[in-house]
Amino acid sequence: MPSKMLPLDGVRVIDMSRVLAGPVCGALLADMGADVIKIEDVRTGDESRHWAPQVSGQSPVFIANNRNKRSVAIDLKAADGQRCALALLDSADIVIENFGTGAMERLGLGFDTLRARNPRLIFASIAAFGRRGPRAQEAGYEALMQAFSGVMSITGEAGRAPVRCGISALDIFTGTITAFAVVNAVLLRQRTGVGQRIDSSLFDSALGLLNFQAQTQLLCGIEPKPMGSAHPSLVPYQSFRCQDERWVFIAAGNDRLWRRLVLALGQPDWAEDPRFADNVGRVTHRDELIERIEHLLQTLPAAEVVARCRQSGVPATSVNSVSEALADAQAAHAATIRPSRHPVLGPIDVVGMPVAFSDMPQLPAHPAPALGEHTLPVLRSLGFSEADLDDLCRRGVLYSASSSFDHSTTGDLS
Repeated sequence: MPSKMLPLDGVRVIDMSRVLAGPVCGALLADMGADVIKIEDVRTGDESRHWAPQVSGQSPVFIANNRNKRSVAIDLKAADGQRCALALLDSADIVIENFGTGAMERLGLGFDTLRARNPRLIFASIAAFGRRGPRAQEAGYEALMQAFSGVMSITGEAGRAPVRCGISALDIFTGTITAFAVVNAVLLRQRTGVGQRIDSSLFDSALGLLNFQAQTQLLCGIEPKPMGSAHPSLVPYQSFRCQDERWVFIAAGNDRLWRRLVLALGQPDWAEDPRFADNVGRVTHRDELIERIEHLLQTLPAAEVVARCRQSGVPATSVNSVSEALADAQAAHAATIRPSRHPVLGPIDVVGMPVAFSDMPQLPAHPAPALGEHTLPVLRSLGFSEADLDDLCRRGVLYSASSSFDHSTTGDLS
């Protein structure tokens, strides 16, 4: 029988992060049932609330990465704000933060302080370069870290300017791998009773994503180069433009598929050419072979190329736009896209956990919270009196979406 519980039911996460990597981590933990309470700045909240484009004042970036969370808005620079934060952190199993190195310590909320109060605490820090090493104090953002790490040097077309990867790969991977690390720390704590600090960074994530590219450089001394959609180790394995100006991607990643491809394209003699008979030869003579394929495909429409490949058992697809991918019938069966109801936008689809489970209840799809939507109920549950809460809201230490306090007059955390 399917379980009636989610794996992180009863686990409380205090998400003190902003924008992307940290919020991704918190959202994944919330998908698994954790009670994720997001601490936000009383004036502006998470910066991603204000990113463009906006729909009825709502940011898709914020909606995607803060699903299933509650929002508590606190001025962490105020002593009473730190008092409120400590009460929340004392109730936590896990903390996620991506402030600059040393910022949590300056707020009196560093790992050593919190661990002394709660030895079971798992404290996950996310930074550009981590908390150690000569660059630990340096700030970094997605594109900047793509540039620094070498990722940008191998993205794009040969001979052209370096380009940013079209997705925020480092932020999203860092958030995902941090969530994986957190869950493993929870499992270890079940055995030892003790929490720990987790230190993740966009730089480490970039090196991990470079994977065989980095390993090739380390072992062979070969500097990876940008190759557009092509693969450094396989040919043909890239996009081709067809007669109708549509692009197709053909993945003939081994000799068996290569032989099928040449038959599908009506060129069986190519398989007999000793230059192209095996993958090593095709990689060596890449330019000559790709020129032949490009010339041939310029005479065929994309749909016909894809159809021929699929009939022959060769992996191939049209290069879709995002809207085309989301409109495909397969998207209706994707675990990632989940229906939700937003208080402002009404029924919407949201991006969620990209995995399906056979024996767990349907994963939650609660909308991203309004700024300070849960400030008062959460702090009430921790024993704060109504008089204390009213005073803190009046002085701008707290902001509640249900209060009349004008939060635009208070300071931010920058």
